[in-house]
Amino acid sequence: MDKLMDKALTMGISMAGGLAATKAFEFAWEKATGEQAPKHDDVDNVTIKKALVFAVTSAAITATVQILSQRGAKAATKKLRSGYGKRSEV
Repeated sequence: MDKLMDKALTMGISMAGGLAATKAFEFAWEKATGEQAPKHDDVDNVTIKKALVFAVTSAAITATVQILSQRGAKAATKKLRSGYGKRSEV
């Protein structure tokens, strides 16, 4: 049961963090470059330089969010377990 809770919590935090990071990165990209973030439809219109900068920056943000979400889920699970442990009398 604990592993299931760990996985569910990690997945929820990762999805929420990933969505927030994606939106924040796209907003920052638009403010910095004045253009929308490259999408699959714009492959022919994007220069190699922009594509590489976008890909490297996006990968770095994704890796950071993944690490932070795993740490956050671990801390939250640990906190939940300690809270349940004090109240259970089974």
